[in-house]
Amino acid sequence: MTVRNVLWYVKIKSPVIKIEAVVRNSVLHEIQNALSEIGIPTFSSYQVQITGIHRGHTGLRNKTSDLIPKTKIEILCSDENEENIVKIIQKTASTGEKGDGVIFTYNLNKLVKIKNAQTGVDAL
Repeated sequence: MTVRNVLWYVKIKSPVIKIEAVVRNSVLHEIQNALSEIGIPTFSSYQVQITGIHRGHTGLRNKTSDLIPKTKIEILCSDENEENIVKIIQKTASTGEKGDGVIFTYNLNKLVKIKNAQTGVDAL
């Protein structure tokens, strides 16, 4: 096995993680409160519309639009907080029905604070 082949098997962990969640609009404030309780008082949220998964939302569909309103949440955190934040979002957003949403996590290559040029976890 060459060095090149070995690198394919190494999982590189970034110290800064981006978490994105697309959830029902009705659970945003509950998620905000739950995250605030663990010291995550700030995150970004956006009103988005999704299409393509309609079986759980037949009451929201009409003849002019197949778009379903949702809220997208974005959080930057250190890698040691990732699992806890994901569990809190999943637990808080879950109704047990179709359409509860999804959570994605990404490793960030670089994070730089514009104000003072801090990088990585220090910029959070």
